[in-house]
Amino acid sequence: MNCKRKRSYGLVLISCLFFLADNFAQNDRIEQQIIRGYVVDRTTQSGVSGAFVELLNHSPRITTISDENGAFELKGVPVGRQRIRVEYEGYYETLQEELVVSGKQTVASIPMDEELESFATVEADRTKVKDKRRFRNEKMESVDEMNPISTRAFNVEEVSKYVGGFNDPARIVTNFSGMFNIDDAQNFIVSRGNSPYGMRWMIEGVPIENPNHFATMGNTGAIFPILNTNLVDNSDFVNGALSAQYSNAYSGIFDINLKKGNNNKHEFQLQLSSFGFDVMAEGPFKKGGASYAVAARTGIFELIQLAGLDIGSNSSPHYYDLNFKIEIPTKKAGKFSIFGIGGLSDVALLDEGRDSSDIFVEQGVDIYVNANLGLLGIKHQKFLDKQTSIKTTLSYLLEDYKSKRDTIYPDTVVPYFTVKNLRQRIGLSSILNKKFTPKFTIRTGVHAYLHFISIWDRWLQRNETHSHADEIELFASGFFQVQYKFSERLIATLGVQGMYWTLNKKSWAVEPRSALNWYVAARHKLSLGYGWHSKIQSFTMSFFVKQQPDGSYDTSNRELGPTRSHHLVLSYDAYLTKFWGIRANVYALYNTDIPVLKKSSSISLANHGAFSIYPELVGWESTGEGFGYGAELSIEKFFSQGYYGLLSGSYQRAFYKASDQIWRNSAFDVQYIASAVVGKEFKIGKRKRNVFYTDVRFNVHGGLPYTPIDLEASRVANEEVLLMNQAYSERLGMYKRIDLRIGARFNHRKKRISHHIYIEILNVANFKNDLQINYNTQKGTIERAKQFGFLPNIFYQIRF
Repeated sequence: MNCKRKRSYGLVLISCLFFLADNFAQNDRIEQQIIRGYVVDRTTQSGVSGAFVELLNHSPRITTISDENGAFELKGVPVGRQRIRVEYEGYYETLQEELVVSGKQTVASIPMDEELESFATVEADRTKVKDKRRFRNEKMESVDEMNPISTRAFNVEEVSKYVGGFNDPARIVTNFSGMFNIDDAQNFIVSRGNSPYGMRWMIEGVPIENPNHFATMGNTGAIFPILNTNLVDNSDFVNGALSAQYSNAYSGIFDINLKKGNNNKHEFQLQLSSFGFDVMAEGPFKKGGASYAVAARTGIFELIQLAGLDIGSNSSPHYYDLNFKIEIPTKKAGKFSIFGIGGLSDVALLDEGRDSSDIFVEQGVDIYVNANLGLLGIKHQKFLDKQTSIKTTLSYLLEDYKSKRDTIYPDTVVPYFTVKNLRQRIGLSSILNKKFTPKFTIRTGVHAYLHFISIWDRWLQRNETHSHADEIELFASGFFQVQYKFSERLIATLGVQGMYWTLNKKSWAVEPRSALNWYVAARHKLSLGYGWHSKIQSFTMSFFVKQQPDGSYDTSNRELGPTRSHHLVLSYDAYLTKFWGIRANVYALYNTDIPVLKKSSSISLANHGAFSIYPELVGWESTGEGFGYGAELSIEKFFSQGYYGLLSGSYQRAFYKASDQIWRNSAFDVQYIASAVVGKEFKIGKRKRNVFYTDVRFNVHGGLPYTPIDLEASRVANEEVLLMNQAYSERLGMYKRIDLRIGARFNHRKKRISHHIYIEILNVANFKNDLQINYNTQKGTIERAKQFGFLPNIFYQIRF
């Protein structure tokens, strides 16, 4: 589709947007809503009874008192962005920022920090401490107090606010320092130069390797998320020096909490975009009691292609997903939760109809993919007293992936490769949290996951089996963590994590984790963190086999131990005002026990996830190394006075050493990353209750290293041949992208209904960013595959 046609679509949509804005503005009136929620102790998550809750900047005053469970309700709240102040004797004052009140009731969980005894007795010091707390912004603090360093909190409003994020938590973290995405079409996230494989997801405390559609076993990213952001509650993203409660990861953790439904009123949401159609519902089973929240989604790419929009391929992917959470509180037995996510996806990537701009379909190949995933969990939380709780979770996970690859010849189609991977997992975990005093808290837990694995990968053309396993294996882990507050200014968090994987005798670890937070002044904090981390090898890697001349199979990959990593991070946080914050980090990391080939080679799994091809299935050993260091800076303007902004920059280096004993740039050594996002809201209408807004994002990095192609050898072999002795010695062009969003939010003049509409243009400048270097067998030339170009996304949402 040519640029003139794309521009005409944009002009028509923007014109419609202004028409709707004008129509709603003429009929605007003051609309009121309800803010409900819970006031909880940040450490124990138990309700704080009797807390004073006030809506700020409103006359007359709107206030309430939390009940015996910490629940509160503010009535008569005007629509728009609101702020809440909470006070309670013995706790520091808390401000809750950026609550968006619209057609649905707003439900907020507000954590409070208990005062320390040594300061509570001195009025002057109490005033000083409260002043410090008043300037703390929850976005620069972790949701979980046991994540004291390298942590960024986010919620559904933040995920949906950032332009270019596809409403995907994985993609929005690329706005934060030290993070970037390898491929615009997928969400393979690199943290501080580590392989995306080192990342791990947690859904309601249950680990899941890849909560995405079209996810292949052994990877942590794919094209579309199964996780629906409309059900995401306040969550943490941790990208280094992980706390002791996390196992089997070394580069980062997405610790996702799902929201509980409104237990007083049934509410609904419909959402349509260029990438899918969503339906969400929430409400009570019985008013004031059990509640549900459920969201379903389907892709609509065939309709988008019929409309003439370019999605990067002539093939249409199909996907469907479901997310839900049911919460059942009881008076004596504790609180029960039933939650789950699930997705079905399939696509046929056919050579027929392919053109040179197609970034998914391979030349001369037909690929069929079918991927299904489901996670179901039942969680029980019981408070033994106000300071002690036990949380137990039973879970079931299903991953089913099938693909078939056929080679296309002029007169026939030849089956080439087939994959059938199935994994089922039953898990049980239990975590005890005990707050002995305001100064001293412990958390300890155990996890056990029983895996039922069936893997079969076969190269049909050569009659070779590449992977084969029918296994039952156990992964077990446990941790013990202590947090001690020496004073209000000095806090130590210490812990140890242990894990064991029954596949081989090498797959175990006992890892120390520690962090020290020092509030050097009222608004300034220094933090130092260290962690030793491990992650077992992927199932596909562990179960690669090679048939020997005598008919037996080489299964030596089963003996590969975990990749291990040491992280050291120094962090500085400053709150310049209530609405401005700075975060600076310096870090160093050293990775060991990385799988490399036994024979002298530049190949290493340190580069897993970067379009790497491993010609050897077996013959690996865990002797590789990696090293990285960097400096990061973020300056953030939290939303106030109608605008927000986030400027992030990083200088980072990443190196690896394979069996040839040569230190090289890793595949993720982009050297520098910079991003800037800014948004501005304009209140419209007679009563200024509707909003017109715009967001802009700019992102740049130094380009991915790559291994050059031996052109003459490739022509002789009629396939791509790489100069492996020059691995990652060359670099793709600088990556740059600008995204733009223009939208509006309207509130119905008579009913509690809100509308949200925007047009988002990804890569609005149509930069031709390099994706990778390929050899074209038909032309005998080297070509540069490109990332997405100009891509519009149209979005409409109604809440009622």
